[in-house]
Amino acid sequence: MMKDDDPEAYIEAFERHALMTGLKQEYWASQLGTLVVGKAQAAYWALSRDKARDYERVKQAILYRLEISPDHYHRLFHAKKGPDERRP
Repeated sequence: MMKDDDPEAYIEAFERHALMTGLKQEYWASQLGTLVVGKAQAAYWALSRDKARDYERVKQAILYRLEISPDHYHRLFHAKKGPDERRP
């Protein structure tokens, strides 16, 4: 994952690729951890070894570090709406 990539799209593509290639889910966390860069990589390395083996925990740590949450999408949605489209 590069700095400007959409983290959720990247993770979804990773999951599809892992499923299509038959990668056992027990290896997903370590594989994803080696493919990310920047803040996402820092999130992975900040986890303990035990937590870094849990794919869902790794995924959540990455998204949390990148501030990807429902509130994030709410802000993006409202930022893209023009002033005439906003409700009073």
